[in-house]
Amino acid sequence: MEDWTARQPMLFVIEEDAAEQENLRQALADANMTVLALDGIGAATRLADAGAACDLLIVAATAVEGREDEFDRLLTAAGDKSKVIVYGLDPHGEAALHCLNRGACDFLPKPLDHNTLFAAVDTALGDEFHADPDSRGIVAQRPVLGWIELTASSRLEQLRRLERFSEMLFNSSLPEKVREDLQLAVEEVGRNAVEWGNRFDPDKQVHVSYIRFEDRIVIKVEDEGEGFSPEAVPDPTADPVKSLKERAELGKRPGGYGVYLIQKLVDEVVYSEKGNTVLMIKYLPAPEPAAAAEDTRT
Repeated sequence: MEDWTARQPMLFVIEEDAAEQENLRQALADANMTVLALDGIGAATRLADAGAACDLLIVAATAVEGREDEFDRLLTAAGDKSKVIVYGLDPHGEAALHCLNRGACDFLPKPLDHNTLFAAVDTALGDEFHADPDSRGIVAQRPVLGWIELTASSRLEQLRRLERFSEMLFNSSLPEKVREDLQLAVEEVGRNAVEWGNRFDPDKQVHVSYIRFEDRIVIKVEDEGEGFSPEAVPDPTADPVKSLKERAELGKRPGGYGVYLIQKLVDEVVYSEKGNTVLMIKYLPAPEPAAAAEDTRT
């Protein structure tokens, strides 16, 4: 945990539950941060309107859900330099997409682990996430019934936000191994799209779409690059030393692992003809049969 004593950022914690509010306030204060605990968005907005500085808003989902207009008003009052962490959101709800569209830089599950929170605060207040609107413009929408589509520019901080949002999507009611596989698959394919597909060009976008069925999760990742032929990528795991040498001779860094890794993480991988879109399918284990009701008859 970084020591922020030297510059004492101001954090607003917005939590309606008094016990949870005090718990978070105390934890952050113990980490040498200046914290103001508030029981609603309205109170935070009034302070911001009065000129109170705020470096970071830490907002409970219960303060946002159904009050998206009030949340927008707070962000306007706080200004572009204020960053936002939201925790406890329903990832499939409208409030989650709204917060993502409005530039929330991190999404944390509830109950809120303090170490996870501290790491998120460090990242939000550090250099990894920039406050200018152009760098935080992820667009979240529902283009077709059941699908969630996220569009982001090819910046690493944007990719990190996509990954965190993906973690939140997969955190609910999925076995741990399935969650881990899906998260790693999205991370690998997303980084390939940004680095190899779009070549880190901030004017090019990455599109990540998700849909969950009863027996599977389907993820589509599309970049705006020239595409590639996955069959032409040699398996670097077959002879790692040879692969490293050949890529070094071509002036390339080690690569190719992601193409083969995702085949082990998901059940089906389908590339578009151009090679700039990949569709991944992960089948879900059948639910455990309900335990037979105990016969209590005498």
